[in-house]
Formats: sequence, C-alpha cells, structure tokens
Amino acid sequence: MLLPFYAWAVSDPSVEEVLSGSNPALTPQEQAGLAYGEQGTTAGSAPVAGAHGFITFPYGVNQISIVCAPLHVCDVALQPGEHVNSVNVGDNVRWSIEPALTGSGAEEVQHVIIKPREVGLETSLVVATNRRAYYLRLRSHKTRYMPQVAFSYPEDSAVKFEMLKTRQQREIKEKTIPQTSDYLPKLSFEYDVSGHAAWKPVRVYNDGARTVIEMPLSIAQTEAPILLIVRKEGGLFTDAEEVMVNYSLQDRRYIVDTVFEKAVLVAGVGSNQARVTIQRRK
Repeated sequence: MLLPFYAWAVSDPSVEEVLSGSNPALTPQEQAGLAYGEQGTTAGSAPVAGAHGFITFPYGVNQISIVCAPLHVCDVALQPGEHVNSVNVGDNVRWSIEPALTGSGAEEVQHVIIKPREVGLETSLVVATNRRAYYLRLRSHKTRYMPQVAFSYPEDSAVKFEMLKTRQQREIKEKTIPQTSDYLPKLSFEYDVSGHAAWKPVRVYNDGARTVIEMPLSIAQTEAPILLIVRKEGGLFTDAEEVMVNYSLQDRRYIVDTVFEKAVLVAGVGSNQARVTIQRRK
C-alpha cells in the first residue's frame, strides 16, 4: 500500500473538462512502454521480481518519457534505499507530483506519484536523490498511461560482479595454506599416521599430484627422517619393498612429487630406529 506524505488541495473539475484536450502523438518508445504496461495491467499473470505490472526503463540510457492520464495515477518507484532530496517539475499547476513510501528499513522504497490534470500536456520533471538525478519527460493522454514505472541500473551489475569477485578472492585467501599456496577444497587429508616418534607428522595431504607431509616444530631439533615409499607389502617370508622417492624439504614440510598409498619415515638404526607409517585411506 502506498503511503502519501502529503496531497495538494485542488478543486475537482468535471470529467468532461479534464478530458477535453487532444491526445499528443506518441513516440515509438512511448508506444512500446504503454503496450508493455497495458499488457502487464490486463494479463493478470502472477507478479515476478516485484509489484505486478511495472515497466522497467534502463537508467541513464536516454531521457525517459512517462505517459500519464487524468483520473489515473502513474507510480514511479525508485531504488530501494534511495531517498529523494528534491523534486522539480516544469508545470506545477497542471501536474500533481506527490511522494509516497512503501516498506521500511533497508527495504524502504520511495515513490513519485504523478497525476496530470488535463489531456495533451507535456513538461519535464527532475528528481534528485542521494544517489542520482532522474530527468523525466511527462506527457498526458486521455486514456493511455503507465501505471507503474521502475528503473534498472546497469552500473549496479558491475558493482555486483566486483563484489562477487572480491568475495571469491577473500574465500580463496581464507582457504589457502599460506606456506604452500595449497587451496584447501582441492586437498585430500585422507591419511592415517601411526608410530611413535618425537617428529611424528601433524598433517598429511595431497592435491592430486603431490603429497605434503607437515612435521611438528620439534623437527628443527632433531635429524630429519628419511622418507621411503612402500612399493610392495612384505609377506611371511619376504620384507616389504621400500624405495626412495623424490621429495624436497621446505621449512617443516616434505613436498613429495607423487601421490603414494603408503610410506614410512625412518630415523636412526638398529634398536634406536624410529619408524612412522603413513597410510592413505581407501
């Protein structure tokens, strides 16, 4: 429901007097806008993306021409959150310009209610808001009018895409391991680590091409263990086949140039040997 802030007090002329003028010749843009508006008014289809029957013009492309009719209201809805600073109309005697309001808070929408008092009028209207200025051409017709008018804002699309890009970049940064630039959603942490050693890994993961073994801080105080890949499991009479693999040490991380199923970290010899097994989950 529209809530007018104020109304002008004028004497009510007869319908015959109001409609006594001649209709203006309409431009193709006005014809298209009227056709769309009349279709939206009479079709009775369910409303979409706002109030039923709105005619939407792209803001800033051309001067918008709005056709109104005596005894009817043209409702021009501004952008949600937009506030009118001033309204100036060329002919303030034969045109009634009133404000109205719908919604509240962030969803508040200010409306400009336009009513001509005669047929065949033409004037200009400037609506200055806290965001932009609207330069409108007003024309009055005996029977045809645009009941509800709104605007699309091309610049808003660019802002939305930029906001989306910024959000995506922030999410990527939040989900990226700074030390290795690994993106968490692309990583697999499906590993079991068993064994007892002061340098037992705290985390193991792969990105589909390489495996990262993250060691504890205590690794800085001990000799780094050797990494061996278990190529073949041992049996009752055979030992497991453990082979060297290419890897590099970066800070506390083993960067392995492959994704393995099973590996061991070995330090020391004989009875002083410590072993930790890393097993990829099936």
